[in-house]
Amino acid sequence: MLNGKTGAAGPAKAKEILNAAASLNYQPNTLAKNLKLRRSRTVGIITEDLTVFNTPEIVDGIESFCEEQGYEIVLANMRLFKRYDNDLTDTPEHAALFERMLRNLAAKQVEGIVYIGYHYRRIPHLPPAGSVPFIYAYCTPSDNQYSSVAFDDENASFQVGLALIQQGHRKIGVISGPMESLNAQARLRGFQRALYQSGVLYNAGFTLYGDWSQESGLLCARELIKQGVTAIYAFNDLMACGVYLCCSSLGLTVGRDLSVFGYDNQNICLALSPPLSSVEVPLGEMGRRCAALVLEQINKSADESPRECAIPCLLHLRASVAPPPEKAAAAGPEN
Repeated sequence: MLNGKTGAAGPAKAKEILNAAASLNYQPNTLAKNLKLRRSRTVGIITEDLTVFNTPEIVDGIESFCEEQGYEIVLANMRLFKRYDNDLTDTPEHAALFERMLRNLAAKQVEGIVYIGYHYRRIPHLPPAGSVPFIYAYCTPSDNQYSSVAFDDENASFQVGLALIQQGHRKIGVISGPMESLNAQARLRGFQRALYQSGVLYNAGFTLYGDWSQESGLLCARELIKQGVTAIYAFNDLMACGVYLCCSSLGLTVGRDLSVFGYDNQNICLALSPPLSSVEVPLGEMGRRCAALVLEQINKSADESPRECAIPCLLHLRASVAPPPEKAAAAGPEN
């Protein structure tokens, strides 16, 4: 009766039983039920660091999809950012921590695992052969036998380049992330492709390398403005904030004297004046795609061959981008 089966009870007796159960706040013992079925209906999530801005939305996407499918999640947080101060060097300590997380999740009998990186890079940590289905999010495994989910950095950056060129910009400065960053490499490739397709020569002197911080954005912007760029594309919103600070210190107005484009579409974008144009990354959708892949493998409901999923991003063109000053002056007032 309480597990959804009517059994021998008649309608009146069934109603009486259900009313009594409701008054007692009865909850079925799903753990016992799943043990009997030899299923836990749980998915494990290993986050490299839950406090990094991209991770919570990915976790939320995983949980929302799992909830819709009748699965629960078990979360394991490696806390790499807090433990190692943003040092992504893979060490024996990292590997030992990863193995400990796997053992803990195995003890909880999870049926599949999603591993979430906090910077996109190649991950050497792999689950043991024959373990539960395993999916990588916002990172890529060193062994291509595992599926991974990320967003399409290169195409998003291509669209940013086209947007700036269509506004009339030809002297476009770039503030990249660190040269070794796979995200930064993909964004630079996309931007260069936009220049090439539009017949605009790439000036290597207009590309400077920051470290994702606001301070590096400010320092790079100062150098690029000296070189006479009319627009700056910063590879994250924090460095774009540094461009705003630089413009303020020089008496320049963003969106009039200099156009600025960022990346990540964090909340700060709408707080800036003028609002910052930026690329919105599909973190929630990445989580849902990861959950879909791991459940497909758990239930063997689709082809299990490894896949690299790159989800499209969304561009937000705001008042921080306008035609170059000379173009705006030549156009004159609108009639």
